[in-house]
Amino acid sequence: MGIPTYDRPHLVREAVESLRAQSLRDFRAVVSDNASPGGAGDVVRAYVEGLGDPRIRFVEQTANGGEYGQGRYLFGAAGDAEYFCILHDDDLLSPPYMARAVAALDAAPDAALFVANPWLMEADGQPSPEMTARYHRGHGRARRQTGRFPILDTHMRSGFTPISGTVFRTQALRRSGFVDADCHGNFPFELNIFTRLGDIGATGWFDPDMLLGFRYHAGQLRNTLGLMANPQVVGTMLRILEQRHYAGAPERRRRAIIARLHRAQAQMRLDEGDAEAARAALARACAANPLSPRAWAMRARLHLTGASR
Repeated sequence: MGIPTYDRPHLVREAVESLRAQSLRDFRAVVSDNASPGGAGDVVRAYVEGLGDPRIRFVEQTANGGEYGQGRYLFGAAGDAEYFCILHDDDLLSPPYMARAVAALDAAPDAALFVANPWLMEADGQPSPEMTARYHRGHGRARRQTGRFPILDTHMRSGFTPISGTVFRTQALRRSGFVDADCHGNFPFELNIFTRLGDIGATGWFDPDMLLGFRYHAGQLRNTLGLMANPQVVGTMLRILEQRHYAGAPERRRRAIIARLHRAQAQMRLDEGDAEAARAALARACAANPLSPRAWAMRARLHLTGASR
């Protein structure tokens, strides 16, 4: 188990306590502080060391390497473990979660990972039925039954698999290469993990029971990074997706996402006042997905605006 944390000493305690409450007792865990400011890492260190639990140790990173830095460190720390899981410091596991995951993966040796449905929480930890139902619908979970699923197809379609709480077969991650060597920073670590598993045709095991909790709050990376308006995020996603080619529905979805990312680049260039670069980005968007009405409409608007000046 790897629990990456950054400046959330009050929340990471809850994550760790949910791990210690597991009915499966045979695990080892690393709580890795990502160079938190203001002494927050010292608070977490004191808490972890004060537990006196030999299964759980604390590490403080010397520099903030983002999700990629933490992920690479924690995966390396997994060593000879058969299974590997990252739990974000603001999320929770229900007591039977790890036992259910291990039992499912033991029974399905061809499955690369185990994932279950989450319940969603407000910032204060209160469950939100409305957010939970919306998550299940939006991520293609509402009607899916227990059993195997294709990792690439489902993730490209709806972001089916999250990084937090998913239990991976370590051997499958090694076989996939884990993440691309040229990717760094905070995002899109999750996309990278699951596209690489998709590259090797991996399948996962899904349990529709709600066995873990995801906390949604203003401090999440998805809210602080400004994803589609962040040049680094958009550029890294393009680098991941443009070097891959699939078939069927995953390929159509790959091209649609690439077109959307080029549209995002075009908007950023427009915001900077660089219309020529925006036109080039929109040309790439239309080439990636010739059936994208949004890309063609944006390209036409920019052409008409330019022609009228």
